[in-house]
Amino acid sequence: MNDSTLNLACGLLSEGPPPPETRGGALVLADTNTAAWIPQTWTHLPQHLIEPGEASKSWDELGRLLTALDQAGVDRDGHLLAVGGGVVTDLGGLAASLHRRGIRWTAVPTSLIGQVDAAVGGKTAVNLGGGKNTVGSFHPPAQVLVDPRALTTLAAEHLASGLAEVLKTALIAGAESYASVRNLTPQVMAQGGEAAAEVLSRCLATKTDLVQQDLYDEGPRQLLNLGHTFGHALESLRLGALLHGEAVGLGLLCAVRLAAGSPDTALETELRELLCGWGLPVQQRLAPAAVLAAMGRDKKRQDGGHTAVLLHAPGRVVLRSAVPAAALEAALGAVLAGT
Repeated sequence: MNDSTLNLACGLLSEGPPPPETRGGALVLADTNTAAWIPQTWTHLPQHLIEPGEASKSWDELGRLLTALDQAGVDRDGHLLAVGGGVVTDLGGLAASLHRRGIRWTAVPTSLIGQVDAAVGGKTAVNLGGGKNTVGSFHPPAQVLVDPRALTTLAAEHLASGLAEVLKTALIAGAESYASVRNLTPQVMAQGGEAAAEVLSRCLATKTDLVQQDLYDEGPRQLLNLGHTFGHALESLRLGALLHGEAVGLGLLCAVRLAAGSPDTALETELRELLCGWGLPVQQRLAPAAVLAAMGRDKKRQDGGHTAVLLHAPGRVVLRSAVPAAALEAALGAVLAGT
């Protein structure tokens, strides 16, 4: 995974990973909820805690974290340890890439979205100007520590949100992975046992394979944006009201509708039923034109045109550039209205 070491095991955090290398100083980043998952072997290190939620993934919070690293005496040989969900690892990774022009960092994802996606692959970012992940870098962590038992304390809505990322990854992987996810429930993941570990392992294998081929997101890795071009626009318009996975689920429906060009295909119906069963929204009161305008601020936009990942079938995921705005707006309108 581009020199990142991935460790996945039930009980990894409670059993205590080895104390990190602290030559050059170290700082632990967590939010006020995920601080409970800081391993006992790390509790002697200085900590910087942030408030939970997307609002902390900001330019101002980044500045405070960089100041904390400086005040903790972390130098170029230092280490940042980020314990939390996608907000914590995105923020921590970006700070690690900037402090002293780049220091080592360890990602300890405690949310389902973090364990499946956000902490793996080296993308780091904060939000700016109403856009999602608009300021960021590629800075892979030295190691990623994944403990499924962290999911046992995750709120039900965040487990369901994370399942949308699991679904996205399975759709990219192919029909077999998709079939296995169709039988998955939030309750299975909430148990944090071996069944959850198997789901995480499959997802991580799919993502790491694409990342190893294309760290800088210039080719096959872009398939991982399935559901996200639409989803990020929806999320930015409903910041705080729509969870990331909820937005991605809607984005998956848009990707199917855009690929098919016709309403209510068998796959779209299946996905809609699956998302509903997990308690995720399948429509939203937003004007398609407003979402399209938000997509115009997407960081992946190139040459003045829209790029989207189309979902034709499980395992048949295609990146398409210069997608007409009218086609995007039509797909958005149908999905948002639930028709």
